[in-house]
Amino acid sequence: MATIQTREQARMLAVLRPAEPNLLLMSVWPPQSEAGLGAAARMARAVAVLAPGGQESWYVTTRIAHVRQYLKTRADRYGSPPTWTATTDTGREILMPLSEPPAIAFKGLVDEADGAYEKALVGYLRGKLGPASVFVDVGAHVGYVSAMAAATGASVFALEMQRELIPLIEQMIAINGLDLIRPINVGASATTGLSPVKRADASPGAQLEGALARQRSIDPRSLLDDLVPTVALDDLFDRDGLVPTMVKLDVEGHEIGVLDGAKKLIAGRRTIFVVEYHPHLVEQYGRTGAELFAHFPLRHWLAWQLDDQGLSRLSGVGDVVPDPNDPNPKLVFEPKPGPG
Repeated sequence: MATIQTREQARMLAVLRPAEPNLLLMSVWPPQSEAGLGAAARMARAVAVLAPGGQESWYVTTRIAHVRQYLKTRADRYGSPPTWTATTDTGREILMPLSEPPAIAFKGLVDEADGAYEKALVGYLRGKLGPASVFVDVGAHVGYVSAMAAATGASVFALEMQRELIPLIEQMIAINGLDLIRPINVGASATTGLSPVKRADASPGAQLEGALARQRSIDPRSLLDDLVPTVALDDLFDRDGLVPTMVKLDVEGHEIGVLDGAKKLIAGRRTIFVVEYHPHLVEQYGRTGAELFAHFPLRHWLAWQLDDQGLSRLSGVGDVVPDPNDPNPKLVFEPKPGPG
């Protein structure tokens, strides 16, 4: 019924044009949280009294009933799994599932960091994201960074190519009510298509770099592989006003392949890119750090390395320094302000 812009306009118009009660509905539609569902339901009841027989209030009431049933079904499906508690840097507690081996292994990484896992990244997200933001988590794994981004109020697209991890993300969403996280079982890459992915011991970077380097035959009868869609970020975003505020990449050596598929987004210079740089894997796949930096010409971009001490300016890959706390440095590329 309404975009975010229309919501804001409707709130003002509802005061100026009280004879049009449907503007009241537009001011709360679409709902953006479970609390918003309740507010929209109450508004629909009020509008039904002010304008009996109106289709808009019936439509809103019906859609709310459907969405509430969907949320209840999802919560029932995932039940009450064993969990552990992750805490944002503002003190909010987020329950993370502990029901599958990947989740248990991930918790081990957090324990090794004494609970301060990805501390610098989480702090950076909080400073850059908010309720009007769109965050794209490429290589979401179990959804930890997606959850931290959603805790800022941002809408989140959690892209993960390993199918067995998607239920863990769904579980995390359900038990925390983080309903603006949308998991997508897809591999971001340079091109859009299908990629065979080993059903065991899959390394996302190796899978997708291999798909780029050679044409793997696709046999839908094989039990050895899943077939996962690959998609260029340019084919998902930068259209219909859906431009990410920030894209985070953690793709185990496939960084340059993903950026090759995001050239339009990069050229638009409205999106921050946070890249977990795997130098040994990038080199192993026949790419170079210089290729990565070439996507972000310094006349238009600010390049930084992010660690626990904050942001350090970079003029090229030669400025990246080893981080004793993280073998895969975090690189941040922010568009410079002003016209191109």
